[in-house]
Amino acid sequence: MRTAPARLGELVEKRGQITREQLLRALRNQKVLGGRLGTCLLEIEALSEEQLCSALAEQFAMPCATPEDLRGIPDDVLEMLPAKVARRCHAIAFRASSTQVKVALIDARNLAYQDEISFVVGKRILWHVAPELRLMEALEKHYGVECPSRYAKLLDKMNRSRFLWARESAAGKEGTAVRQPADQLHWDTKIAGVAAAPPADSPSSVSVELPHFQHQTLELPTLAPASATTAVAPAATAPLTPAPPTAPAAVPATAPPAAPPVAPSPPAGAAKAAKATRPPKPLPAPPSPPSPRSGTAAAAPTGPSRPTVDEIEQRLLQPRQRDDVARALIDFAAGLLQRAVLFVVRKEEISAWLWSGPGLDVERLAALRLSLQQPSFFDGLQEKDASFSGRLAPLPSHLALGACFTAPPLAKEVVALPVKVRDRLVAALFFEPRSAAGAGLAPSDLADLQRVIAKAEIAFEVCIMQSKLRKA
Repeated sequence: MRTAPARLGELVEKRGQITREQLLRALRNQKVLGGRLGTCLLEIEALSEEQLCSALAEQFAMPCATPEDLRGIPDDVLEMLPAKVARRCHAIAFRASSTQVKVALIDARNLAYQDEISFVVGKRILWHVAPELRLMEALEKHYGVECPSRYAKLLDKMNRSRFLWARESAAGKEGTAVRQPADQLHWDTKIAGVAAAPPADSPSSVSVELPHFQHQTLELPTLAPASATTAVAPAATAPLTPAPPTAPAAVPATAPPAAPPVAPSPPAGAAKAAKATRPPKPLPAPPSPPSPRSGTAAAAPTGPSRPTVDEIEQRLLQPRQRDDVARALIDFAAGLLQRAVLFVVRKEEISAWLWSGPGLDVERLAALRLSLQQPSFFDGLQEKDASFSGRLAPLPSHLALGACFTAPPLAKEVVALPVKVRDRLVAALFFEPRSAAGAGLAPSDLADLQRVIAKAEIAFEVCIMQSKLRKA
């Protein structure tokens, strides 16, 4: 009697390739994001692709198709399996001879799929199991099936790692030093979407570290630099200083009234008095009302009123409390996005902190309370270098969040970017990927938003350290 295949998680844990904590973490991600368990294990880097293929082969007692098997497939072999059947069964024919055809599929235990494929092909079939990621990659390449963005990002990362590993192995076989040459580094930076550095003569000056999604290399701001305060003060007093010069300019025209216009001495004293009162608050307060929970302007600011990245960074240089950092972040988001909500994470509870945009149920947002123990996209944001982009699963926490977006309803595609302090999730910016003008969010605007979030993370840490110093 044929026994049921073992569970993949139990199999790799028994092999000692993953820990119980890693398995539970992958299972939680699978419950929230979906997909196969093997994909979730690859996402958290608990398992290598070679280990996953070996485990799948043992689980289903059949060979596992390698990435190389699913790439160079001849056209006559692809034609043996119609596109409709390949899409529906998530299967692909990749090798053929005069007597048999090799077919790989994700769900290797589905007998209905096997019967349908056998009937269509009409030859003896040698079944192979394939990792979900690689089969989705092959279906997109050969049949035009759209690969979800979640899988595309992971595939891009794995393919780059595979490329680097192949180059290192080739260098090792030739007996040369194992390091990445300049041309390979240019290739990597093009994939990562950043400008390639000029080729360096010395290998010590070359860095092979690729940027992550939201954490990019940024210069750390300094607290209360003398140059920063003096640079802001002239900007604040600029409207006051031009007044005295205008009066003397009219003096040559009429000599008798020369004495009255010389009276700018009192305004000069007033300007000095104003300067004396301004240093404690060199930066203007954000335009939003003191109570952000009443919601910001229904229409996002545009044109000159829209804050720039430099203006927000100046506000983040000297944060007095965490609310100042949160207001700066939501003010910048309001200038880019139609609707955005900044959530705060306190211990195990998640609540709405600030928000902006029209069509939001303020009462529901103020009363919304979620738990990190509940399945939601927040659970995935706690992982290293994680972010969320796509459709929300029909979970109770997601439905409660969607009910806060009334007119119009919450968009199908949403984005959530984490705000972390020392790898601990302290907040999250949730928004629809539409600009304030209603069009799709431009990549440059998203890059600016990520830059502001990275600076806000530093400002949050500064506020925490200042609070500890006051209590000490």
